[in-house]
Amino acid sequence: MKNIKPKKLQKGDVIGIISPSEAITQDFKKQFENAVSALQDIGLKLKFGRHVFDQHFYSAGTRKARIEDFNEIWKDPEIKMILMSQGGSTANHLLDGIDYEAIKNNPKIFAGISDGTTLLNAIFSRTGLVTYHGPDLLWTFGRKITEPYRQNFIRTFFDGHIGQLRENENWAHQERKDLKSSGWKCVRSGKASGVLVGGHSGCLISTMLADYAPKFENTILFLEGTDDVGDLDRQFTALKLNGVFEKINGLIIGWFDNHELEDKSKNREVSDVILEVTKDYSFPILEIEELGHNVENYILPIGCVATIDADRKYFSIDEPTVL
Repeated sequence: MKNIKPKKLQKGDVIGIISPSEAITQDFKKQFENAVSALQDIGLKLKFGRHVFDQHFYSAGTRKARIEDFNEIWKDPEIKMILMSQGGSTANHLLDGIDYEAIKNNPKIFAGISDGTTLLNAIFSRTGLVTYHGPDLLWTFGRKITEPYRQNFIRTFFDGHIGQLRENENWAHQERKDLKSSGWKCVRSGKASGVLVGGHSGCLISTMLADYAPKFENTILFLEGTDDVGDLDRQFTALKLNGVFEKINGLIIGWFDNHELEDKSKNREVSDVILEVTKDYSFPILEIEELGHNVENYILPIGCVATIDADRKYFSIDEPTVL
């Protein structure tokens, strides 16, 4: 399938906001206000889906309402970018209700994180449209944005060129001040290039189970997560048993928030688990910290070619991200 790239943003363009998973509730009022101001400061306008503030238990409205919003926004000619309000647990409700032909006929920038993994990879898989892992409304723009991230957003969506990504010297966990950066790490030596795919490990496996995941041949897989290290071991093993690690060219692992077990004697580094699960393979593995929950995320375009050199701690996006 030939890849499709959306057009780059310009000042004054309209971003459509949807909630395909969890709701924007009153608990997020301050973050919501901060996010609106931050996007307006970049020179963008906002337009909200009809059901963006709905709530149906732990989801942002019923499945039907969320599918309606999702499909309507792709057909709106005024909207140039679609941004998820946040993640959650139920984005997979939409997978068999999405109008994939409408997406192919109306390519737009589509971005999200966390449960966004489900939709980002499914859309790329079914349409060839490049999608963007990293930014969402509440947890990106609703928080303080450092200059490296602001520039990454502009280079990705306004300029269309990222090039080499480097360690963020201002890295900080957004909720735990006790955590300090330990820098990028070479987990397994080597250099590789391939098409980027991935995201939250648990959501990616759910997407695979639904048969909406991308092909993994000749890819650079990137993973982050929110489960403890025992559950992560199970997820990585599931990827191995599914044959994923036989197909990929390289692996990027990010920040796995809350991976520590209460019993400290049982704790392991996520990188050690990855090495153990993938001991029969030789692909390079690079560990970075600008990928994951409660950290600022570099924008990773799913469907674009990237290169990693784990020994040099090198990571680059090798083609235009938008047209």
